[in-house]
Amino acid sequence: MAALFISMLFCASSIAVLLLVKEQIERMFFRWKDVPFLHVINVLVAGFIVAVSYYKLSDIELHLSTMASAKQFLYVFIGALELVFPIYLLGCWLFRKRKRREKKYTRSKDKKVLYINEKYLARRRDSHDYHSKTS
Repeated sequence: MAALFISMLFCASSIAVLLLVKEQIERMFFRWKDVPFLHVINVLVAGFIVAVSYYKLSDIELHLSTMASAKQFLYVFIGALELVFPIYLLGCWLFRKRKRREKKYTRSKDKKVLYINEKYLARRRDSHDYHSKTS
């Protein structure tokens, strides 16, 4: 039971880190465009981390040289994916919500005119105790 709990902690932390890395990769290479393939890679990597951590923490001996051990690891990996997927969806939703909330501006449909987000300005004023000298 402890192995499952600790591997779930690894799951949550790895999903957060993988979503941050995905965001930075999209920013650097794809100009903030959403790449669905990176979501698939993140889910597989998080599932692999959970499966390996569960094996290491539960003292199950793993020798992938035999077919039975490989099949057993595959079953644990598929189970880990079933566990990771809903948590990953929740993490994606929270990250998108945070990203939308912290967005400074929006563009018009022709992508020429910028609209400054009023909620961003209000939050900036409230958090820094901002007082304009002109008003």
